[in-house]
Amino acid sequence: MPVKVKVQESASQVVYTDAVLINGNPLGFVLNFGQWAPEEPGLVRVYSRVGMSPNHLKLLSQLLSQNVQAYEERFGEMVVAEDRAANAHRIGFDTEPPKPAR
Repeated sequence: MPVKVKVQESASQVVYTDAVLINGNPLGFVLNFGQWAPEEPGLVRVYSRVGMSPNHLKLLSQLLSQNVQAYEERFGEMVVAEDRAANAHRIGFDTEPPKPAR
C-alpha cells in the first residue's frame, strides 16, 4: 500500500541546513538543524528541531544510508571534505566520562 504524504501549511517552507547537532539520552534524541553563522565563527543558528525515539533514529539512519547508496549508484560517489568547524565542536554523545570539576 503506497504511503500518502500531506505537508502541513506550517511545514511548507524548506530550510537549508549545513549543521546538525544531535543530543540524546536513553529515552530519545533531538536533532537540531541549523546554519553556521559566517559573521561569528563557532556559532550555529538552529532553525528546526526534531525529536525521536532511539528506534526511530536507527531507522532514519538506515533510510539515509539507503538513499546515499542509491544517489551514488546513479550520480557517482559523493566526496565529503573534512568539516573543520564541526570537528572543533563536540556533537552528540560524550565518548569519555566527564572530568571532575576543580
